[in-house]
Amino acid sequence: MILSSCSKQESRDSPSLGKEAYTAENIEMEPPKTSSKPMEFSLEKGSKIIKDGTIKFEVGKLEKAKTEVDALLNSVSGYYEKEKYNAYGNRTTYTLKLRIPNSKFDTVVFLLEKGIGELKSKSLNAKDVTEECVDLTIRLENNLSYLKQYQSILSKAKSIKEILEVQEKIRRIEEEIESKKGRLTFLDDKVKFSTLNLELSELIATDISQGPSFGIRIANAFRNGALGFLNFLVALVHVWPFLILMLILYFGRKSIFNRFSRKQKQS
Repeated sequence: MILSSCSKQESRDSPSLGKEAYTAENIEMEPPKTSSKPMEFSLEKGSKIIKDGTIKFEVGKLEKAKTEVDALLNSVSGYYEKEKYNAYGNRTTYTLKLRIPNSKFDTVVFLLEKGIGELKSKSLNAKDVTEECVDLTIRLENNLSYLKQYQSILSKAKSIKEILEVQEKIRRIEEEIESKKGRLTFLDDKVKFSTLNLELSELIATDISQGPSFGIRIANAFRNGALGFLNFLVALVHVWPFLILMLILYFGRKSIFNRFSRKQKQS
């Protein structure tokens, strides 16, 4: 009886670990076990390879080559992320940024090299991001588990200090979750759709027969010479004070020199 009474008394004196034991000191928790259920934001199983590259071609007919690229891109369910046309001098160019399904990337590159035009330069890259995706997925699962636990603690917290501390932890966890979700979404897009920077350029040959005749060129040269002479006269009119000063100095240089010599002899 004495032993039983002491045991009950010790039980009443020990601190409670029930619903009221949520203080600022015991907010920290052990890391939760990773859930075996697949995450909603997890990428598909298998290796995650990001493919991209840059290829430049010189083509005979630019518009025809562009039409062929349009048809090829449409056949693989790809799309243009960027399209730019430029005409400079005797060269016209299309600068294209293609987004191609990962499984069709190598096929598109092969077909372009086979018949689009003369290959000028080529650079292809592949980056394995499988490890990064797995790591991000595990961290995201842990963050979501932490978030549920802290939300449960928040509903049971009583003092303002406890509420504020738990809310701050929840805010930081939510920021980490959004960051990891964004990174996974970005990697998922890069893995599913490869990027190919394609440049198509056409060199337009200059037809000499279409140029001006010899007589027209002589007339243009005479006119340009007359305009140049008139421009020279206009420039002289702009600087007439300096011309007058130069003339005075030129014609009066002897008298100035003689006066200077006499002053030196007298001194």
